[in-house]
Amino acid sequence: MGKREFDMHWHVTKVFAHAVMAMGIGMAAMMPNDVMAQQLTLQIKSGNLNQALQQVIQKSNIQLVYNTDVATSIQCDSHSFQNTDIKQILAVLLRGTNLTYTERNGIYTIQPNKAVASQQEGSISGIILDEVGEPVIGASVIVKGTTQGAITDINGKFKIPRVKSNKNVVALQISYIGKKTIEEKVKLNSDNTFTLQEDARMMSEVVITGYQDIKKEKMTGAVTTIRADKIKERYTPSIVDNLEGRVAGLSTYGGKLTIRGTSSLYAETSPLLVVDGVPIEGDINDINPYDIESINVLKDAAATAIYGARASNGIIVITTKNAKKEGKIDIEFSTNMTLYENKNMGYADNFYMTPEQQVNTEADYWDYYFFNNDGEVTDPLSSTSSSIEEGSSYISPIQWAYYQNALGNISKETLNATLEQLKKNNFAKEYADEVYRRQVIQQYNLSLRSRSKKAQSNLTLNYKYDNSGQINSFDKQMNINYKGSYEIAPWLTATASINTVINRGRTPGGDYNSSHTDPWAVPAYESMYNEDGSDHLFYYWYSGNEYWSGKDDANFKDLGVNIVDEFYNNVQNTDRQHMRYHGDLLFKPLKGLTVNAQFIYETEHTTTKWYANQQSHAARTIYNAYTVLDSEGKVSHLTTEMGGMLRTTNTDGKYWTARGQVNYANTFGKHSINALAGLEFRETLYNGSNSLMLGYDEQLQNSSTQTVDFGVLSQMIYNSYYMPLAGGFPSQQFAFTPYMQDGMSPVMEERHRYASGYANLTYTYDEKYNVFGSFRKDYADVYGLNAKFRGKPLWSVGAGWNLHNENFIKPIHWINFLKLRVSYGVTGNIYQGATSYMTATSTGMNQYTNRPYGEVESPANPNLKWEQSRTTNVGIDFAVLDNRLSGSIDYYNKVGKDIFSNRTLDPTTGFTSMFVNMASMRNRGMEISLSGEWFRALDRKNFGWETTLTYTYNKNEITDVENPSTLAYQLISNPYRTGYPASALWSYRFAGISDAPGEEGQTLWYVEDGGKAHNAQGKSVDILEYSGQSEPKTIIGIDNRFTWNGFSLGILMAYYGGHKMRALVESETFTVPTSAIPSYFNNAWTPENPTNTPGIGRYGSNSLGSEPSYSNMAVYPADFLKIRNIVFGYEMPHKWIKNLGINRLSLSFQINNPKYLWVKNNVGVDPETLGIRTLSSYVFGLNINL
Repeated sequence: MGKREFDMHWHVTKVFAHAVMAMGIGMAAMMPNDVMAQQLTLQIKSGNLNQALQQVIQKSNIQLVYNTDVATSIQCDSHSFQNTDIKQILAVLLRGTNLTYTERNGIYTIQPNKAVASQQEGSISGIILDEVGEPVIGASVIVKGTTQGAITDINGKFKIPRVKSNKNVVALQISYIGKKTIEEKVKLNSDNTFTLQEDARMMSEVVITGYQDIKKEKMTGAVTTIRADKIKERYTPSIVDNLEGRVAGLSTYGGKLTIRGTSSLYAETSPLLVVDGVPIEGDINDINPYDIESINVLKDAAATAIYGARASNGIIVITTKNAKKEGKIDIEFSTNMTLYENKNMGYADNFYMTPEQQVNTEADYWDYYFFNNDGEVTDPLSSTSSSIEEGSSYISPIQWAYYQNALGNISKETLNATLEQLKKNNFAKEYADEVYRRQVIQQYNLSLRSRSKKAQSNLTLNYKYDNSGQINSFDKQMNINYKGSYEIAPWLTATASINTVINRGRTPGGDYNSSHTDPWAVPAYESMYNEDGSDHLFYYWYSGNEYWSGKDDANFKDLGVNIVDEFYNNVQNTDRQHMRYHGDLLFKPLKGLTVNAQFIYETEHTTTKWYANQQSHAARTIYNAYTVLDSEGKVSHLTTEMGGMLRTTNTDGKYWTARGQVNYANTFGKHSINALAGLEFRETLYNGSNSLMLGYDEQLQNSSTQTVDFGVLSQMIYNSYYMPLAGGFPSQQFAFTPYMQDGMSPVMEERHRYASGYANLTYTYDEKYNVFGSFRKDYADVYGLNAKFRGKPLWSVGAGWNLHNENFIKPIHWINFLKLRVSYGVTGNIYQGATSYMTATSTGMNQYTNRPYGEVESPANPNLKWEQSRTTNVGIDFAVLDNRLSGSIDYYNKVGKDIFSNRTLDPTTGFTSMFVNMASMRNRGMEISLSGEWFRALDRKNFGWETTLTYTYNKNEITDVENPSTLAYQLISNPYRTGYPASALWSYRFAGISDAPGEEGQTLWYVEDGGKAHNAQGKSVDILEYSGQSEPKTIIGIDNRFTWNGFSLGILMAYYGGHKMRALVESETFTVPTSAIPSYFNNAWTPENPTNTPGIGRYGSNSLGSEPSYSNMAVYPADFLKIRNIVFGYEMPHKWIKNLGINRLSLSFQINNPKYLWVKNNVGVDPETLGIRTLSSYVFGLNINL
């Protein structure tokens, strides 16, 4: 930026100072003169006249209009006034200057003694409206460069008479508290209309913590505030997604929401959710994004400790909207439609072989198997024939064709023609055409708000529909929220709210055979259609193959799967209803003293119905699995012969919180106190039930369950009648366990109760120095066998220094806000998976005794207690250059103690391990938040450019944990180790591909002493290498927003870095897979092509291990930079729509997840999906305010 341009921007920043001087003039204009007369006592130090007049304004309630540029240029001596009339004070301060003052209707105007000659004189009038078209009462309108001005009346109108100008044009500076100051050029004798927009910087001066509302100047904790105007700048179905890039320290990576890193190994790591001052148990996705007034993210102990044992993970405080306008109903309608791009189903793009490549790979193997194996395969014809007759193995069309050729049933030419035809097929494309649909999400929101002097009412209706992007699937949500308040008396206000969320969804039902929901589970060369165009049926492992002779047995049902039909035959319907009731009574018995009583009650009921009708694969599998032959040769069916299966799960949650709190806030001279104390009680209850119906008919709503003996079914391990040559069909594994067992299992009832007492105090001296302290003691029934652990004291202390209020800073006019703060505190976390008491679970019926039995899950442990975090935070908040640049910088060190982890026990105790408080962890890092205005749009026609940047660095380390792993596979499955992050990746060290006889194509791994072995799982943990962490260390968000003449453009970019990922894992395979084959096998090892990719087909491994899944060769850098969204918006001028009764109308178009800008890995993998990139989506939005 050049010097001239910089000087211009510097001049524009002075406009804001004029707005501050004129705040509140509207109230003064309606006061009689005798009310305005004041006697003041104040000390004025030497400086300039502007500083002296500012002290007068701060110590009085007068309205003073003057030119700050002129006043700043005039020196002023020190003065002392004792009970002096305001007019005398002004006379003394103006003595010796060429200025004088006048007073009219309580407004004091300072102006030069000598009038300035002008060529033209006229008046200027107009009306000031807010962003929704309502009149702004008491706005200040000043003619730039003069002391002439006016205050808008009750209708938002103003008139400035006798305005002089050499060019018939003057500039008006218009300001109002909480609104952005604007500057407009107007002609003399003109009538004008101006619109003021909300100023998020001004509104964010108050921080809402849930327990209290406190000025930002008094906060000693680390807090980020997001206002409603920022939230609505971009549309996201989830509130969490809207926070990305806006809150330093917050991570949404991998769908996991954390603040300042992972703070526990097994307990909850998500932040606590607080809505309208009270913690809730519901999901954050139940909060209507259109109904949010502000979001405050509390990060350090000083901000969160008041919440006690649930504060270690940070807190998200959401405040819902209230009506703002009196005397009318404010109606707002919004709608957004999101269209996702079609899924890319290209095999190569998804890292799979193309149909032609898979045909060639498989043909190469089966040609070797049947014709060129040199005796390595004993009697391949007999082996294949057995598999076909047994029905236990998948037989691919290529294997069948080679088998028929080997038998002489088809010629080589026919075989080759079959292969060529298969190469032309494309199962994924056909699947996409038949199953997938363009995903569309529709959301509609209607808000009705009204306000009177004593009451207000807010009703919001929100409906969302998601077609899920595939046939016979959807997700619907209805969200109804009502909040109202009434001032019963000047000292008593009642508030009540009711929130109802109703969800209904449908997804494909569960099945151990997932081929109908996963297009990559089927070979690429398969087709959904037969040669005659009819639907092809698919057969799978242990379900009978396509060529199995037993599939035509009249005693059994054909297990062929029609993929499209299965989406309708096997479905899971979920209905959920969440209710939240909130009541609040606010008493004001004395000035500065309030007593608050709150009660919140939540209920949640979820019903999940999995219905597999008579034609479903699941129902047919159950039927066949329990079709038996007795000793007399009679066939019988142990389950129902007709109907399907209905498995129902009902879960219920009931939660309540009661709180009583006393608040006190007062100022005594230079001393200010904000204090609160209260008691809180909470209970959570969770229970449910399962039921199973067989022979269920959805139309008749009846079943034949009573005819089935489930005891007999549960004890049948194999059915040798259904598959006699395969040793028997595994009925328990593939029928009872996946389909029936869960439907018969009980749902555990769990109740917990909590009690807390708390208090905090903020003391401020001379608006400069803040001292803060909080204390809370929590009790919970989870712990308590040992009396000393029943209650957990949690506390925090903090201090803040408002340097901008210091006399040595005040003369530095480019510093608007500067604050140093430091805090230290102890917060807690609860692990619900452990309790002080012995726990046991009933697990069903013993298959030998046919009697119920249970298992002791964990022994009693009287010494269990809360996890705790000790956090130190040092931060600075600042705003400079007329608030053009603002932000905060924080350094924190969060040490977790008494973290639950698994401890090894002496087996003679009856247990091999148990969870105890023995681990510790540390998160330390830095957060930077910056907001800058490169160009400030003072009115609609000006160009504006704002940039927000957030920087997060977090280093996570486990400082103490017991890890009994001695073998490599044990550390892989239990990766927690002292000195490493909680998300550590441990890897086997790849040593190449073996070419030894009998082991060709098999992977080798480094083991002890530099040796190599095919099996490394059972070796020492020392053979593993640390490959990095899977959670990002560094997160950067960059949000740019441009505005001009009603148009807006927003671009959000996100960077995640410092972490690793496992991707394109080159697993070993036996012979050839029965699904789509990963494309890395195109470079598989052969003697002629000795690569580092495991062999396939004839060089496939006969000993499959898990080592390739955890190979260091599959670890890649996961750093990336993406554009999250690009938002185009347009707000129509009010004059275009006011005759339609519309106050505000805006349109938007948003692009989400365009192609990433940069990824560090060189294999083309999206680090967030570990495969193909995230789908882009396009959002069309409309907002209307009446």
